[in-house]
Amino acid sequence: MHAAAHLQRSQHALVAPKRQTYGMKSVRAPCSRSRAVTPVTAYLPPAAPPASADVAQAFKRLQNGSDVRGVALAVNPGNAITLTPAAAFFIAAGFVDWLRSRGVTDVKVAVGCDPRVSGPLLMPAVLAGLQSAGAAAVDVGLSTTPAMFYGIIAPGSAVTGSIMLTASHMPMHNNGLKFFTAEGGLGKPDIAAILEGAAAKCEAAAVPLGDSILDAAFVLRQAVKTPATPSSWPLLSKYAEHLRHMIVAGIQHPQTPDKPLTGLKIAVDAGNGSGGFFATQVLEPLGADVSGSQFLEPDGTFPNHIPNPENKAAMDAAVNAVKQSGADLGIVFDTDVDRSAIVGSDGTPINSNRFIALMAAIVLQEHPGSTIVTDSVTSNGLTTFIEQRGGKHFRFKRGYKNVISKGVELNKQGVDCELMMETSGHGAMRSNHYLDDGSHLALTAVVAFVRSRLASGGAAGLGELLADLQEPAEAAEYRIGIKDPDFKSVGSGVLQAFHDWVQAGAGSSSSSSWSLEQVNHEGWRVNVNEGAGKRGWALLRQSLHDPLLVLNVESDVPGGGAGQVAAALLRQSLHDPLLVLNVESDVPGGEGAGRRGWALLRQSLHDPLLVLNVESDVPGGEAAIRGNVLQFFTKLQQAQALDLAALQK
Repeated sequence: MHAAAHLQRSQHALVAPKRQTYGMKSVRAPCSRSRAVTPVTAYLPPAAPPASADVAQAFKRLQNGSDVRGVALAVNPGNAITLTPAAAFFIAAGFVDWLRSRGVTDVKVAVGCDPRVSGPLLMPAVLAGLQSAGAAAVDVGLSTTPAMFYGIIAPGSAVTGSIMLTASHMPMHNNGLKFFTAEGGLGKPDIAAILEGAAAKCEAAAVPLGDSILDAAFVLRQAVKTPATPSSWPLLSKYAEHLRHMIVAGIQHPQTPDKPLTGLKIAVDAGNGSGGFFATQVLEPLGADVSGSQFLEPDGTFPNHIPNPENKAAMDAAVNAVKQSGADLGIVFDTDVDRSAIVGSDGTPINSNRFIALMAAIVLQEHPGSTIVTDSVTSNGLTTFIEQRGGKHFRFKRGYKNVISKGVELNKQGVDCELMMETSGHGAMRSNHYLDDGSHLALTAVVAFVRSRLASGGAAGLGELLADLQEPAEAAEYRIGIKDPDFKSVGSGVLQAFHDWVQAGAGSSSSSSWSLEQVNHEGWRVNVNEGAGKRGWALLRQSLHDPLLVLNVESDVPGGGAGQVAAALLRQSLHDPLLVLNVESDVPGGEGAGRRGWALLRQSLHDPLLVLNVESDVPGGEAAIRGNVLQFFTKLQQAQALDLAALQK
């Protein structure tokens, strides 16, 4: 289909206020992989002059760490569209220039999307932008983020880069772009450079991004000028075939090698995102019964629940599906399938710390002594769990790119690091190109499940791998908003004050003692001795993206240390925008008698936030630790700049 026709049809579809549901077959691109596309230009165009401050800022605001993200549909009053078709056009063109600046001469870029209703509007704009810069464009239709990377490294592929249109678990009116090369996903400096180039191109073309009619008209004109039609490629089917081969090779079933999942019932909850293919194109062809699966049909309005393994409603829905269908296993995906979670046959949700523990147990069976890199808010019990299996736990920062990059760095230094995983469900393995891939994590769990059953004669499951994982009695997270525009400075000041406050012994009491974690990579994590061998913790950090401080607290004591930490911090502060507090506890009223909790206060990488994490070994300790933290916040000079409502509740 010509790009202009593609744009006209998709614009017409978006005018109607009706909800759109996209079936797997209607969204998937037809197979025309071998079709060549003639570039519009065969030379590198001269760089456009720098954009004006307003235009440059408009593009800069679209950066979300290592992604591009913005509002693509105006569904709420005052909710201005920031990711327009023209913006997507120029960003795609900027990606081509960026690739050429890195020595890529024959640029060919594949583009895929999740089911969001803005996808049909932005997809042709991206394709036209690629072609306007002289690149060959490949439309793969409905896809997943991991599949877009695979499209570059797949045997015989001529693709040199890829773009995934997705905003992960964000609301339906959001959308975004993720970029890949053969080296993996792009980093923050790369995204900044692409957006700078896109802004310059937009300025040179004199396109008014604030006018939706002129914005769309510009993209339509550019599509009409483009002589070539983007080729198409059923990439998701190709990726599904790759995943099937991995499962077959991983299990090596002695009786049914080509159908190694025969007799296994697996319930997949795709949340109406892109992950339904995993049930119908990966598991079912290998013999699995997927009749208990739900929400496999792509629907960009996400009518059933948010596709997010961190979301309680999503996990509850998957748990119910497993129980009602009698499934042996459940799998939960986020919208673009770079995150996942598991549900045990008994309905136990295996996400966050549990999912990291499960993957660590599997990895350490094959790679004893390996280092497991995680984000900063993992529990004390996870560290013990990893160490008991001969592994090493490297607790790093929040942000999946941070976690994965640290694993890559450690391996380059000669440290064996096979697994890098965040509590959000993001995870990468060295054996899988360090790719953040929820489908690969899920298939790894499936393979381990089948191999365990084969070894035990059918009795074992994944639960046995987690039997000795120590979990806190209480856990909580609190978000403290930073109201000052200079939220970074405010957050830094609060974090330093928190450090000094703990060092001075202010957090300790007759029932618990506080001490800073020896190694802190973001914010400050405090260990709380809750007595009787129980340990809690609190972590105060700044949010990665928002004007917030985040407080996480855990306690091994119900009604104990975690709440004390949070309350103490709140009383100490009240001068900074937003705070997030996570609290876990195991000891009622306090964490003495050998019990230990912890707290970590850190600053967000991107947003006006401080983040506090806390753990406690005392049931009820969460409230105690939180109360202690609250005391800290109420005494701060920056107290008036903070929104402490979360802690005060």
